[in-house]
Order: sequence, then structure tokens, then C-alpha cells
Amino acid sequence: MENCDTIIEYYEKVYKRNLSATEKDIIAASFQLEKFKKKELIFTAGEINTKHYFVKNGLLRMYVIDSAGKEFNILFARENQWIGDLATPNKTLFYMDAVEKSEVYSISDENINLLTNNFSSFVKYLKRSYIFLQKRLVSVLVNSAEENYEELIQNFPELIQRLPQYHISSYLGVTPEFLSKIISKRARKKD
Repeated sequence: MENCDTIIEYYEKVYKRNLSATEKDIIAASFQLEKFKKKELIFTAGEINTKHYFVKNGLLRMYVIDSAGKEFNILFARENQWIGDLATPNKTLFYMDAVEKSEVYSISDENINLLTNNFSSFVKYLKRSYIFLQKRLVSVLVNSAEENYEELIQNFPELIQRLPQYHISSYLGVTPEFLSKIISKRARKKD
């Protein structure tokens, strides 16, 4: 595999130790480095998706499109975060594309199982990414758009700078106009 330093560093951070040469070889053989251009589609609804993605650099988004053609952002992944469809390797309900020019390490479901057998605590860290997705869905259902915007600012302030407002509004489940009202109201409270 091409340069896999970032993913090996990730594993060493997870395990709080240097990996052996054999462990590094197992990891390097399990991942493939992929590059995506800005706005490049990675997979679409209805495809059989067989990969999970770890972002080396860039920004990916996963979203759905309703019957009227409106996009709803489900999840964003930036550097050192995982993204993919939990239903892998079944047909996906989601679309995924690159918001920015991105380099990612992709791993097949089969290789995830191989790593799980060799690095049992790896699953804990992968699950953390998916648990975040579940919490996000609950947040969208029970919190107001204002509360979700505040949570986004608190937890991921850099995304506010990196994402266009139409992506943020879609992520919050509101129109861009309503997001502008939230931002204005928030600015007035600070004054």
C-alpha cells in the first residue's frame, strides 16, 4: 500500500504503543488509499457499498435525497474520523461525496473483520464513530434547530468555517433562510 503512516499513527494512538512490523503489515494490507476531487461522488443510494472510510485529509459528507430531490446531510467526516454505511455490505440508502479534495483510507467489510480478529479493541473505536451518528439522529429528532446549531458550534467549530451554509442548514434540517435567522438571533444575544 502507498503511504499508510496516518492510519498506522491512528492505530498507535488507539493502542497507546508502537505497533510491531507484523501489525503494521496487516494494517497496510487491509487499507487502500483513495483520492477524491471536490464534489466527487463516492457512492450512491441503491449501490452495494462494501467499504468504510477513514479520512486522512479533507472532508466527506453522507446524505440522503428525498422524493422531491432535496438533500439532507446526515454526517460529515473530517481528518481522523470514520464514515460509512452501517449496513455494509448491503445496498446503501445513502449518498456520499467529497466536500473538499480528500484523501481517505478505505477498508472493505472483509478486511474490517480481519482487523477485528487481530486488533480486538479496534471495534471499540470504529463503534465510537457510529455511536456519534446515532446520537446525532436522536439530537435532530428531539432538539430544536437552534440547539443543534449551538451543539455544532461547541463540538465542531471548524466545520462552521469549512462548510458552506447550505450544507450546514441541510445538516440541521432547516432552510438556509432559517439558518440565517438562527445566526442573526445568536449574534444579537452576544451583543
